[in-house]
This record gives sequence, C-alpha cells and structure tokens, in this order.
Amino acid sequence: MADIEQTVAAHIRQYSDAFGRAFHADDPALLHPYCHIPCVAIGRGRMLTIDSPEANDERWRRALASLPDNYDHSVLHTVDVLMTDDKTALVTVDCGRFDNEGNEYARFWASYITIETADGWLITTWIGHRPGQLSPHHVL
Repeated sequence: MADIEQTVAAHIRQYSDAFGRAFHADDPALLHPYCHIPCVAIGRGRMLTIDSPEANDERWRRALASLPDNYDHSVLHTVDVLMTDDKTALVTVDCGRFDNEGNEYARFWASYITIETADGWLITTWIGHRPGQLSPHHVL
C-alpha cells in the first residue's frame, strides 16, 4: 500500500506545482490533468459542483485571479494520504503560499478526495479548512 500512497502524494505535489504554473501562464487548462469531471469543491458551508471542462476552467480562473500579483509558488509542507480502498484516497496537505521575494504570506490546510482512473489519480473533491487553522485536530 505504501507505493500507492507515494504515487498519490506525488500526484498532489505535481498538482500544487501546476497551480503556480497555471497562475503565471493565466491558463486554467494546465490543471486539467489533475481534475476529475464531475468534481466538487466544498468549503465555507457551500458546495460547488463542477460538471464540465468549461465550468472547471471558470472555477480555476476565479481561484487564480484571487491570488496576489506577487504570488510566486506554493509549497506542500506535508502531504498525508489515507487510502480508503485500493482506488480511493483522502489526502490532507499543509500548504504555504510564497511571494516572489520568498516570503510565506499564507499557510492553510486543504483536503482532497482522489480516485484512480484510466487517466491516473484525479482529484474529485476539494475540501477547504477553516482559515487560520494551525492543524487538523481529532475530536474522538
């Protein structure tokens, strides 16, 4: 199972790197290899269902436009993978965003549900965490 977990973690790291490239190229299509259609984004008490490549591009266009002009890259400080079966994983990351001077200006947690498809591991669900959350915590 460790090999699968490493594959999923590598895919999420590649997605994070692609996000920065998409921002600088102003091209949400660069995120296509990481996104399952349909997919879902959940956060702030809302759920957004994305059911077409065009809707996916619009979602990323808005997300990329919200980054500051001096955004340079993101770093995944940690990538935790929980395999729920051989073809499904819940991934939680500790992500930092850096400006073009190398300063980390934002740090946050995010989670993803990924599935293995004929095209490889694809993200089906993005789950935002509370802004400013220092780390996920377990209640029980």
